[in-house]
Amino acid sequence: MPSKELNDKLQITMRKVEALGKRYVALKEEKKQMERTIESQELEIAALKKELAQLRIDNEFLRVAHTVPRDPEAVARYKGQVAKMVRDIDRCIKQLNA
Repeated sequence: MPSKELNDKLQITMRKVEALGKRYVALKEEKKQMERTIESQELEIAALKKELAQLRIDNEFLRVAHTVPRDPEAVARYKGQVAKMVRDIDRCIKQLNA
């Protein structure tokens, strides 16, 4: 009789080990999927940050453009500011491409 009890306990333990093994494999796959999701979201965040930076530049340009007075001296001054912004943007683009 003791060997039957021992055999039953062994069978139960083996089933539990098998279940734990399956659970381990499932959790490992879930972890991989979550890592892929995180990577995808990090790429999306980077793209959104880049877009936000560009929108801020556009906003600044529009703000300056709407405050341009009609006198020639002010127009020349604002043209200089716009030219500086364009140079700054070009410099940033070069840094991003480097």
